Amino acid sequence: MKAIGGARADAAGSGVPALVRQLPRVARGLTITLAVLVLAQAAGSALLPLATGQLVAALTRTPKSLDGMTLGLVLLGLVLVLDVVLDPIRTMVASRLGTALDGATAQDTVDGALRPAQIDHLDDTRVADRVEQARAVGLGAHPPGQAVTALAGLVPLRLTGLVSAALLGWAGQWWMPLVLGAAWVVTGRWQEKEIGRSVSAHSGQTTQLRRAAYLREVATTAPAAKEVRLFGLRSWLVERFSTAWWDGMVRLRRARVSPRRHALAVLLLLAAHLAVVLPLAHAATHGSLSAQQLTVALQALLGMFALGFSGDLQWTLHTASAAVPAALEVGALDTKGPVGTLPAAGLPRREIRFEQVGFAYADGGRRVLDGLDLVLPAGSSLAVLGDNGAGKSTLTKLLAGLYVPDAGRVTVDGQDLRELDPAAWRRQVAVVFQDFVRYPFSVRDNIGFGRVEADATDADLARAARLGGFESVEAELPGGWDTPLSGAYADGTELSGGQWQRLALSRALYAVRHGARVLVLDEPTAHLDTEAEHDLYARFLDLTAGLTTVLVSHRFATVRLADRIAVVDGGRITEYGTHDELLASQGRYARMFRVQSAPFDAHRSPLHAHRSPTDTPRSPSDASRGSHHG
Repeated sequence: MKAIGGARADAAGSGVPALVRQLPRVARGLTITLAVLVLAQAAGSALLPLATGQLVAALTRTPKSLDGMTLGLVLLGLVLVLDVVLDPIRTMVASRLGTALDGATAQDTVDGALRPAQIDHLDDTRVADRVEQARAVGLGAHPPGQAVTALAGLVPLRLTGLVSAALLGWAGQWWMPLVLGAAWVVTGRWQEKEIGRSVSAHSGQTTQLRRAAYLREVATTAPAAKEVRLFGLRSWLVERFSTAWWDGMVRLRRARVSPRRHALAVLLLLAAHLAVVLPLAHAATHGSLSAQQLTVALQALLGMFALGFSGDLQWTLHTASAAVPAALEVGALDTKGPVGTLPAAGLPRREIRFEQVGFAYADGGRRVLDGLDLVLPAGSSLAVLGDNGAGKSTLTKLLAGLYVPDAGRVTVDGQDLRELDPAAWRRQVAVVFQDFVRYPFSVRDNIGFGRVEADATDADLARAARLGGFESVEAELPGGWDTPLSGAYADGTELSGGQWQRLALSRALYAVRHGARVLVLDEPTAHLDTEAEHDLYARFLDLTAGLTTVLVSHRFATVRLADRIAVVDGGRITEYGTHDELLASQGRYARMFRVQSAPFDAHRSPLHAHRSPTDTPRSPSDASRGSHHG
């Protein structure tokens, strides 16, 4: 995967060349049109002093020159067309080109973030910062489209400044534009460097600004509103937001123009103007400079301000264009190392095997898995048990190919998983993650995402929903399969946590119906009520028939449904076997089982006291219903 670094992209003004290079690639026709309109505006600015000088000469001449006045008026009319009439057209074209750039930048960012076969790049804080800069949604950020508008205003200014310099040298003396131009350019460069430092400071503080943006979202959006008020977090959020905001902006504030340098710039410009105006006045007084020449020279002198600092235009250009190189870097992300190409259809036929697998996340923390060995026969079910943070969910992500082990390997029928086509392998895997996504789209989309290329017919959706326990929920929705699952829509609705989990299970089972042979369920009953959990237990064998199933859970009522049970501890498999075998071994599994079943053993009636441990209800769901799987 291409490395991401901030130094090069954070350099002052580095976003502007990237912006200019990108525009023809985004919309060549609009770019050429805008360039022609910008040149036309610059030509209008150049003609204005000449037209005014021509009119002054015609009016002051004795006798007055009708031809001179006509020429002057024609030139003024041309200025009107080139500048005033074409200005709204130029603004419209710049706006359309900016919109196209925003779209292309967003597409580059999305495409680059999704291109790597694994997801480890999203754990890298440098990538996260560049994604945030590319999205241009941070506090104080500007979308790159605004840079196009600023560029369309700044380029005519610069061209006007150059034309004014030429006119001043022609109407006055050759050295005048050099003196005045040098003063404007030097002071402008001072300001531009300060802007560059400010932009670099802004980019360098993206992590703090990202935290501030998150805190603002927590304070102002609905999902966290309940707990924010319940726990009285208002003062805490305000204080943390203010701290993160000012920590992120302090370098930017320090990078602004110092009063001393600002005063020096004013004095330099004043001296340069005096050095030019006084000789012009002297020449005009002594008759060596005509009225026409004086008029052109004075207007050109005023026009040379365009070579200096252009205020908001330059600030917007630099800050908004900073998103472009960030988007290009994110868009260039790719998979680390070679990507597998072997077909995966119909796998696994024999087994999935973890061989001395080790893994640690990119944050440089502890090793989550260390020398883990595990065999999962095809067509069987395996329950994975362990403490929080033991690596159970990490194991499922490695199985899905979302991460690559940094030691050992995962094999499918003896073939290294890294050699299989990752997209083809994921067509064989259906996963319900513990933190499954709640898509604010229709029910049809939410289930159909299980195999997005398939035609999500009502019949297919109904079968998956029935297996996942969502059919009864769908029947009550106002728009059926096409109901948006978000209260933000007028015809949308909100689901409960348990309903969302049934929907996520239906999505995975939809993938199974379309060819997936491996089913991974990570805490599949975490949000379910007692009745829904009982229903899942009753249908577990039907759901997993013929599939290679991995079940991650803390509930022993769920774990006991699997053919085999593996206990993860210290990054390794420490126990492996059936429920009865692990109880008999009196290891960690047996201790955890006794701890979870103790409250229910204490309340067992004398009538059941003679039962063996394996026949005793071992979870709240068992205790309320009786053991239906013992």
